[in-house]
Amino acid sequence: MSWLENHIRSEEYVSQAEEFYRQHDNDQSAALYRLAAEAEINALEDLAANKMRTIGITAVSAVSLYYKAQEFLQAKRLAHKWLSTELLPLFAIEELEELLQVIRYEEIRTRSGIQFIEGEVLVSVSGGEILYGAAPLDLVLDKVEKIRNLFYRTTELLLDKTLRKRGSPDELVKSQCDPWLLQAPPGSYQFAVRVRKPQEQLTIPGLPDSGLRVEQITKKFLEIVRATSQDPEGELREVVPQEEYRETFLKLTRELSPPATGKSFSQMEIKSTNGIEPRPVILRPETREVIKHALRKPESPFQDTSENKLLQLRGALRVIDLDKDYIEVNNNGDKKKIYDAREEIDDVIGSMVNRQVVVDVVERDDRSGEKKYYYQDIQLEEDSPLEYPKIVG
Repeated sequence: MSWLENHIRSEEYVSQAEEFYRQHDNDQSAALYRLAAEAEINALEDLAANKMRTIGITAVSAVSLYYKAQEFLQAKRLAHKWLSTELLPLFAIEELEELLQVIRYEEIRTRSGIQFIEGEVLVSVSGGEILYGAAPLDLVLDKVEKIRNLFYRTTELLLDKTLRKRGSPDELVKSQCDPWLLQAPPGSYQFAVRVRKPQEQLTIPGLPDSGLRVEQITKKFLEIVRATSQDPEGELREVVPQEEYRETFLKLTRELSPPATGKSFSQMEIKSTNGIEPRPVILRPETREVIKHALRKPESPFQDTSENKLLQLRGALRVIDLDKDYIEVNNNGDKKKIYDAREEIDDVIGSMVNRQVVVDVVERDDRSGEKKYYYQDIQLEEDSPLEYPKIVG
């Protein structure tokens, strides 16, 4: 058989394997991936040495298919075999080296006995100050925390829990959603996130399919982030019917997106690595404006009149007391207390302490003629670094 005939046969096996994978028949899926890899190896034997690009594509495909079949030893042997030749173009060498890293990680994970629910999320940031495989620590930690919060919120939504405004997720949610940060193949800068499979099957009275719902965390997370960033006033309403949850997801995704200047980074891509959600999510600076428009409330109790003035206050967020319904910003010693902040959730505002923020407020005079400020919205000042109060003495 020719290279083309073997390659077509491999593609047919892959198509069948993917169908069994979607049906959760992992054994049959692995067997078909193995046959697909063997067909690609047969295809390689029919290629002339001067067909370097085709050799590279086919070799990478065969190694990848053995990996999907969980045939790690075969995948490594084949990768090393072709890397030891001078027949591969540069792109194939790089891809095979990356595959070897992924295979080593998967072998260690398999031996550990740790299991994850279906789906892996790959998060990539690029542009601005991001280097190949390197990024500012503060930026990475901030984005990892926000993604973790989004996973927790997704779990709470799936479990029909009332929106949490204060504190951390309860132990039930944490037991069902245990996000892990995984090393990803080198890129602009990227990391992978998976949710560990719960130790015990979840059963909640009145929610008979609760265990099944938790298995859908990763898929639901991707659906929410995509709808939030691309169609917050249409698709998001279908994916998240509850208004309070929609607003929470909008604010968390806004803070995940690059700032308008693009100084620290200019793009974030969030995608599934195993096809549970085929469409990647791209967050760009303009995403913030799309979300800001969706968050705008036309029925605000305050209107811009002679008595109520809509404006923005800038400064470092120093004090948060949501139980007493206020926050305080400090702009070079000029402190402003802002009221009516009780409805803001900890996930949004908690990470902003000691950072420069922009607060949308309504300014109005109280009975004594003193100006008071009432909370509308808050965002980080673009590319705001973490700051701490100066210690004197």
